[in-house]
Amino acid sequence: MGRLLPVVTLAVLAMPAAYGQSGNNGARVGKTGFLLNVIAFDRCPRADMAGSNRRAIAVQADYTGVATDQASRANKIFLGSGPDLLVRDGNACDQNGAYLELPVSAANCSNCNAATLPAPTFTQYEVRARVLGKPRSRATITGCVDMQEIVNGAPMSTSLCSVGQQNVVVDTRNVGTGSVQNRWENVSTQLLTVCVDKSGDGVCDDRIGLFDSSGKDYWWSLDGGGRPHVQLVFLPVEPSDGGGSAVPPPDPTPDPTPDPTPDPGPFPGK
Repeated sequence: MGRLLPVVTLAVLAMPAAYGQSGNNGARVGKTGFLLNVIAFDRCPRADMAGSNRRAIAVQADYTGVATDQASRANKIFLGSGPDLLVRDGNACDQNGAYLELPVSAANCSNCNAATLPAPTFTQYEVRARVLGKPRSRATITGCVDMQEIVNGAPMSTSLCSVGQQNVVVDTRNVGTGSVQNRWENVSTQLLTVCVDKSGDGVCDDRIGLFDSSGKDYWWSLDGGGRPHVQLVFLPVEPSDGGGSAVPPPDPTPDPTPDPTPDPGPFPGK
């Protein structure tokens, strides 16, 4: 099975309600969760940070790219399946892009590829997200896949990215304080699946879970306005009686204080 490289794009509008998500958006990291910081910089770090095993990834501020262009790797986070949650390359500013290893397999989405496109059910991990940083900073994260198909008896590779408002992460750093500004969103559908348009009408007609064998590479493409600081929390799914995705309890203290680092300095460790 090939590695999946999802693309994260940061663009800021109001975050739509996640497709198929629960209203419970708690994101307590706890002992089993993994907090990843994706921080936008006006002046990016120069080091490639390969093998850095950090919990942060640097991206370019005020950046808009072409999500499907896999060759242009700036502001792209390529994804691979492995035993641990690891930042293999923490610099998405350069032409190598960043690389994140996730401990999930194609089985994480138990009902992807269904003809009726039901709300995804996750069995291994889910993801929560919020945007910190400067007020009004925007973040858009788009999942992408390099599809492998046989056309007229010959293999063909096509880069496709999620389409439809409910399938792309679009969020902004709100003005204000308290739980509204720091609210977490369930973005499992947007970041752990890719909902692609194969017919060319701009509407999703196939949902693919990360690391499904129909894709060779998976990545997130990030576009942003301002200098957003995106926090992602990866949470293992606990078995539930109903067989669906377990949703963690709400955080009793949802970070009511403003972001302590709204204007990040040099990338951590630099």
